[in-house]
Amino acid sequence: MKLYKLNTHTRGCNKSYDADLVMNLKDHPNANVGDVVEIYVPDDENGTHLLLQITEFSGSCGRDVISIESGIAVAFKLRPYSNVVMRIVNPADVALDSIEITFKDQYMGRSEMWRLKTYLTDTCVYVNKKIDYNDMQIRCQVYEMWSQGERVASGVITDDTKIVFRSSTSMVYLFLQMSSEMWDFDIHGDLYFEKAVNGFLTELFQKWKKLSCNHEVTIVLFSRTFYAAKSLDEFPEHMRDCLQLDYKGRFYEDFYRVAIQNERNDDWCTVLGQLRKLFTSYQETVLRYHERQHMKIPPATNSTATQGNFLEVLNISLNTFEKHYLDRTFDRTGQLSVVITPGVGVFSVDRELTNITKQRIIDNGVGSDLVCVGEQPLHAVPLLKFHNKDTTLTSADDYSLPHWINLSFYSTNKKIAYSSFIPRIKLPLFVSDQALNADEGEENERNFLSCKQSEYKHNSLFRL
Repeated sequence: MKLYKLNTHTRGCNKSYDADLVMNLKDHPNANVGDVVEIYVPDDENGTHLLLQITEFSGSCGRDVISIESGIAVAFKLRPYSNVVMRIVNPADVALDSIEITFKDQYMGRSEMWRLKTYLTDTCVYVNKKIDYNDMQIRCQVYEMWSQGERVASGVITDDTKIVFRSSTSMVYLFLQMSSEMWDFDIHGDLYFEKAVNGFLTELFQKWKKLSCNHEVTIVLFSRTFYAAKSLDEFPEHMRDCLQLDYKGRFYEDFYRVAIQNERNDDWCTVLGQLRKLFTSYQETVLRYHERQHMKIPPATNSTATQGNFLEVLNISLNTFEKHYLDRTFDRTGQLSVVITPGVGVFSVDRELTNITKQRIIDNGVGSDLVCVGEQPLHAVPLLKFHNKDTTLTSADDYSLPHWINLSFYSTNKKIAYSSFIPRIKLPLFVSDQALNADEGEENERNFLSCKQSEYKHNSLFRL
């Protein structure tokens, strides 16, 4: 195993050192431009193996000496003037299964993505490598790489490598479903609204800040209100045009409150306070929206998450996303709709509206995410229950599992300490079958009556 002395250089300072790896051809007469080499420190079990591609040779590099770019050496903890091992490897052995590439403040269409994939094929990449495709004026960076089911620090992109593009500047719609469950408490004693805003949104905005994201965000609060009325004549004249009739003959109205519209912010945590203020007055404002002096309206109630206007808000974002090619800006890429609901992922929907929404989402390539802050059920979700408009039929309910919606459940990391409650009934400790003999009956009873509290086995839903 031949050792080489490691040097570092800064790209651009010297024309002879304008590559990630510089080496002397006399040391490797059988090496060619395009070969992939592996560099690592011998006898270092925790050290990372670095893969680089030979792009040029330099005669100014000394014998038995290799030089790599200083930023790469720092990232992979390779100290200058140390002895390293370098050997040529087969690209098929270090091929990547998938790679994530991030870009920011630029528009990249599918044609540019295809050209960039062609440009990167048969090249070696490493974590945080900056890629400049001058022919298309594309700037991007390697984020994560996977090979054989594990995350790796470097590898070779082949024709079979799946390249995933992540935009740090996209158009994001955040919808908060203000259904009746938002004012309920979870098992930790927090309101579901607090779990959604203080939990999920706080962590989301912190991650955006960590990754230096610059999304164009719109935040909308939405809900559905039912009215206890049997005919339209029970409503005042000014609100009859706002009402709709559902499949059960109930009068309802959908409400939408835009909190943030098409804004960019370096620190979105300042918006959380504004959402909390809207929450305190939202339900009263919606339920009493049409009240006038000397005018009576039917009693209004807030709907549950299942009966809410879930598909309607997705179509609101699609109305904007499907016209993205008109007067668009060239400093953002990507469209995303995120619905945050206190429900469990079950919605009662109309079949025709479901088919229309599905087709629009697939045709426009819009990412639709559903985040549930409720407790995860024991059945498959998301689950769409179709309306049975024909009440004369007694057939079973019809359901659908939409593959075009990405569902995830959010749970906090909050821990509840053991309670100091002492149970009245004391459970016996586990004993073997041999201890159940008749001769040992009295002994077991004495042990049971004299067992200590520290030996109790706690069995609680709130166990750590």
